[in-house]
Amino acid sequence: MQLAHLNWRQAQEKLADPNTVVVIPVGSTEQHGPIGPLGTDWLIPQWITAEMEKRTDILVTPVIPFGVATHHTSFAGTIDMGLETMINIMRGVFQNLAKHGARRFIVVNGHGGNDPAIEKAGLELARETGALITLLDWWGIAPELNKIWTTGHGDAQEVSAVMHIKPELIDIASCPETTVNDLSDKLHFTHLSSVKFGDAHIKLVRDIKKGIPMGGFGGIDSQKANAEWGKDMMQAVVDYFVAFTEEFRRLPLDK
Repeated sequence: MQLAHLNWRQAQEKLADPNTVVVIPVGSTEQHGPIGPLGTDWLIPQWITAEMEKRTDILVTPVIPFGVATHHTSFAGTIDMGLETMINIMRGVFQNLAKHGARRFIVVNGHGGNDPAIEKAGLELARETGALITLLDWWGIAPELNKIWTTGHGDAQEVSAVMHIKPELIDIASCPETTVNDLSDKLHFTHLSSVKFGDAHIKLVRDIKKGIPMGGFGGIDSQKANAEWGKDMMQAVVDYFVAFTEEFRRLPLDK
């Protein structure tokens, strides 16, 4: 059930039901490598929640297409809300729905930069109302379902997902080779803002474009993306999320 399709009287009845699970798709509008669409991080959660809706009784909010994308603003098209703004957005969504009874929230998130904002606003609500709130980062869960679905940013995992849900947005033939400007012969990038020195990984606070000029990196190169991978992965993620939702619905609310 889509919140946007209800009138206020229908929404009032649904939100007052203690068994209602509100699902909030959240993403970002930001660079996703040389061939990934800017909307990757919200297109995928929007698709996942629409598929969940077909199989389980949930109340899905409109997708939040903007997020915390500070690290990506050197790339054209990126829209960064910043951390404090994103906290306030999530706080507003949680609190306004909770005001009318909602106590079970699942956030299906497409962008890791959003996690701190979602967690802060969610914890506030949980303490105020006893609500149960969970955060499902699909890209991180996928490799736990199948270790070959390696995750990165704007690389083959996300490109494969988009090739399944919106194939017209991907031109794999136009994908250039990944360029990585390592810091030195002993400091090698392993992700957009992570370098390996010896046996450990170090967080690097630096403009991403200096090290990864095409913006996509961290897992398997985008050129190796394919729709079959995307189909298998997305179906497995939806299966898992639906099963989790049913278990989540049965949990007692905090007091």
